[in-house]
Amino acid sequence: MASSDYYIQDNADIETQKLEAAKGLYQAGDYKGSLKLYLDMLNSGYSHKLCYEIGRCYYKLDDMENAELYFVRSISLEEYKNPSYLFLGNIFYKKQELSKAIEYWITAYSYKPDDESVCLNLATSYFSKNMKFYSVHFYNKYLKYAKNKTSEHYREIKKGLEEFSQIGDNFYKKALRAVSMNDNATAIQALDYAVQNFPTNFDTNNLLGKLYYNEKDYTHALKYLKQALCLDPKSIDILKRLSSVMVLTDDITGAYCCFKRMLPLVLSRQKDYYDIIKTIKELENGFNENSAKKHLVLAEKYYSQNDYYLALFEYENCTIIDNNLANEYNETIQKIKQLLNPEERIIKTCFEKGALFHSEGDYLKSNKYFTKIMTLSDENSAEYKLAKSRIVNV
Repeated sequence: MASSDYYIQDNADIETQKLEAAKGLYQAGDYKGSLKLYLDMLNSGYSHKLCYEIGRCYYKLDDMENAELYFVRSISLEEYKNPSYLFLGNIFYKKQELSKAIEYWITAYSYKPDDESVCLNLATSYFSKNMKFYSVHFYNKYLKYAKNKTSEHYREIKKGLEEFSQIGDNFYKKALRAVSMNDNATAIQALDYAVQNFPTNFDTNNLLGKLYYNEKDYTHALKYLKQALCLDPKSIDILKRLSSVMVLTDDITGAYCCFKRMLPLVLSRQKDYYDIIKTIKELENGFNENSAKKHLVLAEKYYSQNDYYLALFEYENCTIIDNNLANEYNETIQKIKQLLNPEERIIKTCFEKGALFHSEGDYLKSNKYFTKIMTLSDENSAEYKLAKSRIVNV
């Protein structure tokens, strides 16, 4: 298990000399001495930063019970960007409580997605839970953000992912050949193997879901079509096929939600738009007072299993079915979106702050934010190119 080490300096309401001494002792490896000074400081000030430092000392001393206590206290005082989440993840990993560890680590990731240690922790934990879709996702994040790209560990992971990706690609091509000869059985077999090796390929999941649909195996069709939708939530083809499967399996409310998701995607296609409106009205006749409840049960189940994409899908379904539930679950929906795609939020903030400092001529500060955008975005993206164009040599 990888572990990042944070230090937060706090000069508020505590004695500066004790703070510096505690910091020095910690850095020298005298965790007992450092802890004693930090505990003394509780008499003159109580803050999330101080609780974090105390938790960190207990963690180094392998006193996980007290470490957990102070990390939780730190978060109770300040939830935002608190590095205590990382250490709580480590503690629950040591207790072999993977779901809880992932819950804390993915919160740490949502505040600092370029932390390579957090990405690696998530990748290995999801692998241990046999959730390969998420495991591959976070291994790729680790490869992107790792600072040392020459280490043996990095090269092993990179080589492994490249091999899995190649296997997936080879068997996808084999499946395409089988489909061209109307041999669906061979195609499905090849795609099953492809997705086992590299589950984050949209085309593989899409085709596999379509073939299972054609074979009337709706359970497997749903699994891979939903996985494809995680990779491209705005795919009209996936939403159409998902809605068809749900109608065939009497999931009227699920189909209704898929059609509602399609509406903003077909605004420029008048006939499609009105056809979908008509279908939506017909499906509404199958609703009752418990229509949203089954989706809420699913959402909570997926969330507890760390399956955040499907949890998001079902929480959104609740609010689509019953708009009155939006006030109750919108905060949860936004939280999950931040867990899954923190880069989007951070890039937006960095553009705003970078532009402000750039307009004031403070290029050292603006460069900092534009460089962060380049770190978090894809090199081929518009965000990367725009940020790079705003860098000023100073």
